[in-house]
Amino acid sequence: MSTLVLISLHLRGHNFNILRTLSYSSQPKRDFKKDLCKVVNVAIIGAPNAGKSTLINKITERKICAASNKVHTTTKLVRAICFENDTQIVFLDTPGIVTEKEQKKYNLPDSMLAACQKSLRCADVIGVVHDISNKWTKDSLHNDVINMLEMVENIPSFLIINKVDMLKSKKQLLSIIRNLTNGAIAGNPIPNANKYKKIEERENSKTRSLHYSSSEWSDQTPEILIEEAVRAKFLDFLAQEIPYNLKTQLEYFDDAKHDDKIICSVSVECPTDRLARLISGAGGGRLQQIKSHVRNDLIDMFKKTVVIDIRLKVKSKAPSEESLRF
Repeated sequence: MSTLVLISLHLRGHNFNILRTLSYSSQPKRDFKKDLCKVVNVAIIGAPNAGKSTLINKITERKICAASNKVHTTTKLVRAICFENDTQIVFLDTPGIVTEKEQKKYNLPDSMLAACQKSLRCADVIGVVHDISNKWTKDSLHNDVINMLEMVENIPSFLIINKVDMLKSKKQLLSIIRNLTNGAIAGNPIPNANKYKKIEERENSKTRSLHYSSSEWSDQTPEILIEEAVRAKFLDFLAQEIPYNLKTQLEYFDDAKHDDKIICSVSVECPTDRLARLISGAGGGRLQQIKSHVRNDLIDMFKKTVVIDIRLKVKSKAPSEESLRF
């Protein structure tokens, strides 16, 4: 899906004042002296399944953030790190908005809401991803997203319109932009110039020590990244609420640096034996398919050979008796 990125200086009265379109390009990573580098923390927020994690993965060119076709794949704050010119950009991937009803339905952790709030407190700028493929919600931002932005109204924010290729015409896109921004589009005078001058001064004062070394691309350990990649792929392959009731755990991990290879084993705990067999599929075919896709994602993430084993086990039963291994 195509993504249109639009810069906004500030949320004001539920409006986004849009200045220009950004295009991202890949550049070689370079090492910089700590005292010369700029560090920018960019929180990416939005409604569930808006495309936040996928966008970050595209920008960083690594599948760092767990992404699937189901809602609430991201359950905690994850940082993805890249360099752009002389700037270290730290993207903060946040969980989507979650209600108490959804939390119980999908067996989601209580920490999800706190993760969103923490990312906003850490942010120098906020990117708001808005999916316009849904005809019922394409013309307005989610109320909870607006409330979050109002909590940190002093932090500059920008609007990211996702899936623009789903629209039939440029005229339709412009109409949606007008609705989302209340007509404050590029070229229009920006009100409260003094307020925005302060924001500009803040943006010019981001030179600081690097938070992470130039070789780091995530704040998560490889072990956690592998578990999250497996969990996301089960969300992709399994229907309805089934994958939300599974528990993923890394059992073995070896980063064989001399062979430039990662070897790992992950167990996935299922509530019942019947569900384990359903997930495995005839002759273990579905599990093999999941494993193949996970391996490809991990190769894309770590940029090296990955050997992974995934096995299913039934809750509260000995693995030696009830494990299904393929």
